[in-house]
Amino acid sequence: MMIQCLQTMACEYAILAIMIYIGLRCFFQRNNQLIRRFSHFVVGIIIFQIINIPVRMIDAGLAHMSQITVFVLNSAFMIAETFVTYEWFVFFEHVQDSFLIKSKLVRLFGIVPLVLITVLSIASWWTHWLFYADDAGVYHRGTLFALQIVFPYTYVVVTLVSAVAYSITRKEKRSAVIMTIALIPALICSVLQVIAGGSYILAGLTLSAIFVYMELCMEDIRKVEKLAMLEKSKRELEEALDMANKANSAKTVFLNSMSHDIRTPMNAIIGFTDLLGENLGDEKKARDYIGKIKSSSDYLLSLINNVLEMARIESGRSDLDERDISVEKSLDAVYWIFEAQMKEKHIDFIWDVNVKHNNIKCDVVKLKEILMNIINNAYKYSLPGDSVAVRIEEIPCDRDGYARIQTTVKDTGIGMSEEFLEHIFEDFTRAQTSTESGQFGTGLGMAIVKKIVDLMGGTIDVQSKQGVGTTFTVTLEHKIAEIAAENREVVKSTEDYSFRGKRILLVEDNDLNAEIAQTILAGTGMTVDRACDGIQCVDVLKGSEPGYYDMVLMDIQMPNMDGYEATRIIRQFEDKRLSEIPIIAMTANAFAEDRKQAFDAGMNGHIAKPINAEDLKTTLAGIL
Repeated sequence: MMIQCLQTMACEYAILAIMIYIGLRCFFQRNNQLIRRFSHFVVGIIIFQIINIPVRMIDAGLAHMSQITVFVLNSAFMIAETFVTYEWFVFFEHVQDSFLIKSKLVRLFGIVPLVLITVLSIASWWTHWLFYADDAGVYHRGTLFALQIVFPYTYVVVTLVSAVAYSITRKEKRSAVIMTIALIPALICSVLQVIAGGSYILAGLTLSAIFVYMELCMEDIRKVEKLAMLEKSKRELEEALDMANKANSAKTVFLNSMSHDIRTPMNAIIGFTDLLGENLGDEKKARDYIGKIKSSSDYLLSLINNVLEMARIESGRSDLDERDISVEKSLDAVYWIFEAQMKEKHIDFIWDVNVKHNNIKCDVVKLKEILMNIINNAYKYSLPGDSVAVRIEEIPCDRDGYARIQTTVKDTGIGMSEEFLEHIFEDFTRAQTSTESGQFGTGLGMAIVKKIVDLMGGTIDVQSKQGVGTTFTVTLEHKIAEIAAENREVVKSTEDYSFRGKRILLVEDNDLNAEIAQTILAGTGMTVDRACDGIQCVDVLKGSEPGYYDMVLMDIQMPNMDGYEATRIIRQFEDKRLSEIPIIAMTANAFAEDRKQAFDAGMNGHIAKPINAEDLKTTLAGIL
């Protein structure tokens, strides 16, 4: 018996220690209103437990006290028990934000059981209603002892009913969790107390306090995690906003500088067109004006192409079209484009190609675009007497079946400052405006180069010093082609080829574009018929004799039926002489992907708008 009593006392002290710990934690978290209200409940349990320990010692015969001491302890025990259940009730009503707490009248009635148990406990000294202690200090129950259980459980029952009603009428997960984990142990221990006697309610309330505190702490942890997530989201939004502001700022700078660059060729085109109209009789002046209009138009077109190319790359619609090519033969075209320009500006142009694996798989269009942008920059920012050296060489590669090609473009031009060098690959960035440098440009050339190099999985490096020059180094890896590539396009010379007697069907919905194309074609001696959309084109071909038309020049974007659909229908004609007629795309969709789409639809060639007369004749001669 003694051992059992000692075990019980050990449990009582353990409970007290746990509740004191929770109480201290609540004290340091008193800035939380809910935890502050919960702390009243915890303090009540601590007081209840402090009083309960000597009461248990008296009941177990471990301590003998005087009549007055026993009476005071048991009175305090009953009052503390009712106080704890009252605070328990108040806490949960705050969790629920219940009308029972908001109404002063209800709150007044709510404290009645606590007042009554206090009055009855004190009155029991004379009345023996609840309990009494004899002269030997032995505790005895009174005639109204049941009220000691009824009053505390009044709060328990009201709380339980209120919680059930709250769960039915509202949906608030946090309160439901707190009430569930608290009410269940308290309810079980209350039933045990009614059935078996003893102070099970204390154990139940202690368990409730522990569980509720754990939930409150978890709620705080969840709040901290939520705040951390919100803070992270806030930082990400701030970074996104900062990037957006930088992008907007860059675009604003670009538009401000481009305003001048776009207006310059437009002013030249409009101005020289007016002068041409006034001087048609002077052939020398007219030719000069036409040449300047053509030059300004070419520059304006390059501006538009650069902006569209950047938009296409950034939208993710730019793909690689790798084919077998010969490095030397494919890049010869780049040399011949710049050779005359360099000579005219008195720039020493050096071109050196030294590769072991000449035949590779590569998107030659994009490779040329990289080279042409870099060499064009070297040309623009070099002065007469300077030099531009292009060296294309193969360097060791550690990937089997691949060749690593390094291209170096070195000039002795004006160079760039260190400050600008850090931003050279940024969109819309220029070291100087065209007014300052005398050179026109969008500030997109190097950004396009960098994005294409990244798309091809390569690297680009730039070294520059003002007054000394600039060196670009591009390194790309290409799969070695198994079969030797022959890249010379066999094109018939337009000078040796006669278009007379040929009949072409022009499919174009725009009257101005149609007039330009008809005039160019008619000038070669061809007969031109016109269809205004894909449906008319299909109908005209169906109604014609095989061989009547030698070729179809097809626009892509047209009403009713586009050029791709019309081509697919024509390729399905039963008569092979009609289904195999050459079809050339003539379209403003000028990118490599658009060219590929045209060939995939069954077309034989691709001409980009605006139409260049010589390019058109060359393409036609190559197919006819």
